[in-house]
Amino acid sequence: MASHHAASFLVASRAWDEGTTTLPGARISGPAARHRQRHAARDSQLSAPAVATQPSEAASSSWGSALAVAAVTGCVAVSARSQHRGRRGKARRSSASIIQRACTMVTREDIRNIAIIAHVDHGKTTLTNALMKQCGLVKQVSMDSNQLEQERGITILAKNASVTYKGIKINIVDTPGHADFGGEVERILNMADACLLLVDAAEGPMPQTKFVLRQALKLNKKVIVCINKVDKPSSRCDWVLDTTFDLFAAMGADDETCDFPVVYASGFNGVASRDGPDKLEKDLTPLLDTILQECPMPRVDTSAPTQMLVSNLDYDAYVGRIVIGRLSSGSLKVGQKVGLQFGTDGELKSGTVTKLWEFANNERKPIDEVKAGDLCAFSGIEDVTIGYTIVDLADPRPLPPIVVEEPTVAMEFGVNKSPLAAREKESTKVTVPLIKARLEKECLTNLALRMEPGSTSDCFKVKGRGTLQLGILMENMRREGFEMMVSSPQVLLSKDPETGVTLEPFEECTVDVPSDYQGIIMEEMTKKGGELKSMEAGAVENTTIMTFEIPTRNIIGMQGKFMERTSGTAVMTSQFSRWGEYDGKDIKVREKGSIASTATGKATYYQLKNMQPRGKFFIQVSDDVYAGMVIGVHNKAENMECNITKEKAVSNVRDKGGPSGSDSVSQPITMGIDDFLGFMDTDEVLEVTPNNLRLAKKAKVGMS
Repeated sequence: MASHHAASFLVASRAWDEGTTTLPGARISGPAARHRQRHAARDSQLSAPAVATQPSEAASSSWGSALAVAAVTGCVAVSARSQHRGRRGKARRSSASIIQRACTMVTREDIRNIAIIAHVDHGKTTLTNALMKQCGLVKQVSMDSNQLEQERGITILAKNASVTYKGIKINIVDTPGHADFGGEVERILNMADACLLLVDAAEGPMPQTKFVLRQALKLNKKVIVCINKVDKPSSRCDWVLDTTFDLFAAMGADDETCDFPVVYASGFNGVASRDGPDKLEKDLTPLLDTILQECPMPRVDTSAPTQMLVSNLDYDAYVGRIVIGRLSSGSLKVGQKVGLQFGTDGELKSGTVTKLWEFANNERKPIDEVKAGDLCAFSGIEDVTIGYTIVDLADPRPLPPIVVEEPTVAMEFGVNKSPLAAREKESTKVTVPLIKARLEKECLTNLALRMEPGSTSDCFKVKGRGTLQLGILMENMRREGFEMMVSSPQVLLSKDPETGVTLEPFEECTVDVPSDYQGIIMEEMTKKGGELKSMEAGAVENTTIMTFEIPTRNIIGMQGKFMERTSGTAVMTSQFSRWGEYDGKDIKVREKGSIASTATGKATYYQLKNMQPRGKFFIQVSDDVYAGMVIGVHNKAENMECNITKEKAVSNVRDKGGPSGSDSVSQPITMGIDDFLGFMDTDEVLEVTPNNLRLAKKAKVGMS
């Protein structure tokens, strides 16, 4: 045994002397083979560690001594080898597992996953539509297919699409641009490997640009910057590029991230260039080539079990709930049994994939199987919400649930208690259970919303990112036949866990306004406690861009006031900035009081004409009113009441025959949901029906 051990040591020592760690005659044929040879060399070195660790020159000069030492210590070395065998075997199995997993990691060269992020109205949807058109979409269908999106001209819901370019499938996710829908951006970024950051060639980075970029950098996503709308007469691409670079640096991006690729484009005209805004090519080929070159290819483990984080949900009347997400590992097939788990501590549920789709242009295309790295949608599981992980029943490996920022604004949704409730034929859902079920359904698909019991048994407190998000929810509900009463928006406060100080949310508000109205904006912001942070010239001549920091509770209703005082020329945008100390000061939402009705009936021409000097009204002749209903805005700061249903006393004096000329009643003020939410005071509620919006005093309609 000792002579055999000495011979083994001799072979290993000669190999050491030749400067190699491989045994004579061994062939390297991949990671696994090299791994085995390293273990064989280590086994030989363990036989005589004192000699094997010597340099090659010393080993060459003392071959006799080495052999003698090996012969004397042979038995001891064999014993040491036995002690190391178990530990070595475990390490060998662990290393073999790692190498086997490395061998199963595959790069999907046929797919790219990218999300388009930007500030509101910087051209995300227009550019996505142009990309689909260039890549062969015959039927032009806008990504903003929702009726409410088309009416408002903004993206509200994140949507998936895909194009095929040079034989490579590019999955595109279009995200909302308004800060109130930031929850959509946060969860959708989990589906992409890179982000296309659009920046307006005239406006440059705006508040929401900072938010979406911060989320992308937090997830270590590759960012491609696209300066869009370069065809604008007021475009200033060099300034925009410098400002964007400063934004990256201010957010702590490393040197590699700050060295982002830049594409100049006009989504409206469908042209782009890498060389500059004055060298635009005939189509969007430069942008598509940049996506293929810069967007990382998905790296997937072909041997790992099925794993897919649910990032979005849809619903179809025929197949039920549709789950949307990115398949991280494994595969999905029609008829496959899958598991469902929320985090590592969640209960493992099961379901069956009944239908499976991939994304092709702006549509879903049925498919039999989806491989890891691709985006897909499937049906067959009803009890699922965003944040769950689709797993293998035999080997469940749930992913961390999606986490979004907390809401900052709350409103109470309750049953309609006005005397005019349920009078419209379109009103089909007016009870508490129906309202509750609808709100719960919304919270399942919108992670930024929260719902909890309200102040009474027939109302519910709904928390969101802002009044626009909650206003969109109300608009959708009224179109579905719901009636409800909604309280005024209230800002959510929090406690500092260390100091116990009450905190409130602050927002960074940017106002782009003609220079003539600059003083008006500063005056209004000062009244509301806003602090001016910066002021610079706008892209358009004689315009100014001012940035303020202001408490969220004080910014509610400012958009309408700015539009009124600047003749509709001011453009205001804002986003959550930080939590700051709450000063406890109450600032009135509006400076003028309200005019409320004291009677129920129909508004008369006689009383409306008499009340014209007192203020402006929301109603017109013959409109239904009830006691406690707010019918107008008083000219003074105090509230006033009047009987708007009062008729003219009967007399024997002949009337002139009806209103005409100077005797006519002025047109009523037309306001939408967003306008009312910014106008209503804390003691008022908004009655929302499919056809009407009415403001009322909370105490008069039985809401505490």
